[in-house]
Amino acid sequence: MNRLVLVLAAITLMFTHAYGQAKTRRLPGIINHQSSNLSAPYMSFDGNALLFVSNDGEDGALTVSYTSRETDWVQPVILPKQINHRLIYLRGFGLSANGKKMYFTATKAPIIGGYDIMVSELNGSKWSEPQNILLPINSKTNDGCPSLTPDETAIYFMRCDKMDQSKASGCKIFSSKKKPTGQWEEPIELPSSINTGNSQTPRIMADGETLIFSSDKMGTSQGGMDLYYTKLKDGKWSDPKPMDFINTPADDQFVSVAALGRYIVKEAPGQRKNTELVEFLIPEDIRPRGVMKVEGFIRDPNNKAVPCYIAMTDLTTNKRAFSGRPNAEGNYMFYIMEGTRYEMSVDPEQSNVGFYGRIFDLTSDKIPQRERVNVILKQPAINDEFPLALVAFKPGTAELESTSDAEIKRLIRLAKAYPQLIFEIQVSMKGYVQDSLRTNPDLTEMRVDSLKIPVASVDSSGQMIKRDSLVLKQLFHNDRTVRQAQSIIGYIVAHGGDPNAFSFKTTAIPATTPEETTISIKAVVKQR
Repeated sequence: MNRLVLVLAAITLMFTHAYGQAKTRRLPGIINHQSSNLSAPYMSFDGNALLFVSNDGEDGALTVSYTSRETDWVQPVILPKQINHRLIYLRGFGLSANGKKMYFTATKAPIIGGYDIMVSELNGSKWSEPQNILLPINSKTNDGCPSLTPDETAIYFMRCDKMDQSKASGCKIFSSKKKPTGQWEEPIELPSSINTGNSQTPRIMADGETLIFSSDKMGTSQGGMDLYYTKLKDGKWSDPKPMDFINTPADDQFVSVAALGRYIVKEAPGQRKNTELVEFLIPEDIRPRGVMKVEGFIRDPNNKAVPCYIAMTDLTTNKRAFSGRPNAEGNYMFYIMEGTRYEMSVDPEQSNVGFYGRIFDLTSDKIPQRERVNVILKQPAINDEFPLALVAFKPGTAELESTSDAEIKRLIRLAKAYPQLIFEIQVSMKGYVQDSLRTNPDLTEMRVDSLKIPVASVDSSGQMIKRDSLVLKQLFHNDRTVRQAQSIIGYIVAHGGDPNAFSFKTTAIPATTPEETTISIKAVVKQR
């Protein structure tokens, strides 16, 4: 054991120095105690819940603990005896995306086969009585180590010839998708390139296309079980590759990655010959795509849920990334993947209630792990403002993008419900510039100013006289707000809107420093 600790320590140190800066992150002391040995971490996709195995049970027995956080981690708590008993596969657990649902592996009745996958939900501070997830996931053999996608519509697990509390053998990895009815489809065995004889502990990443698993039958092992990854593209899994940056001569198999996809959490040698939980930076070339959690509530001013539809559309592919409704309390939650821009829209069932739209840009190098969006939907009142965040124009023009259609039609619908009101379209531009020459392509507009310049001349009698000469001066600028507002009004009228129910107002704010031009558009409620 001491030799193993030294080897792991050397690898960890070498990994950190190779990248020139801290590429490992030790989980805080409230989790990592110097007197404890920790292993088999499973972190929820939102990064706010964690299961792990430690020797903190009675007389140093191995046991499973749970901790969570809002900002800081709280003191881990050993799981209750209805879950934490000698009939479980000790490391065969997983968590839902928000950490409120636990899947684990047990052979305690009622069961279908040897070991089955069970589920328990966290209600307040108590875990519910475990339930068997039944056929077709569980079978007459041993099923365990479940890993679910963020929306829980796909599950990956291992099915093994042999299993006891501490180990399994003769395993293959299966997957299943959930039907619209909520029932699971018949599980499908993953390809033979993955299932080579003893493939275990699948971990599907939040992107739904990167799978990490362990095996000692791939022919490239550094010793014992090693970690491998494979990616799903066009319906096919790539040939697995070893995760050499983290594999060691010991068994490597129980790991976890939060939705952001940057770090993988794994046990590593501690400072006092113990094992701790440490996050290792995943090399960029094998990193799963990061996924951001969007959550919040949609309610009325009285804090009551509003019946509505939520849609998130990938603006690159124009495909729906999420569609659904908030729950009975008005709460909602879903995940979106980095690398593209998204349009979020909230449409109430009632036509006399406002709407909401927002653009998410996940194309930068750094994206947040979660974004909270709380929406209040109400009937319009005088001076209320409705941001038209989804209305956009083609670059350098007053021509509406096609993606603006749905947002403007929502405004038309709302205006028809309130014929006594006027909706003033306000288009504001920040970054106005002008020049006597068209020095850059953004100066699409031209204004002609007339100037009177006094000129001295001699009349026919030879007398000196002064008169004003009219000079026309051209100025090029980038203020397209009037034409843009007119485009919106034109679209409204062309699609059945009452022209008397709409007006417009524009503003152009000069640029003080070189800056990107930004446009903001909103509808302000006025009395007719």
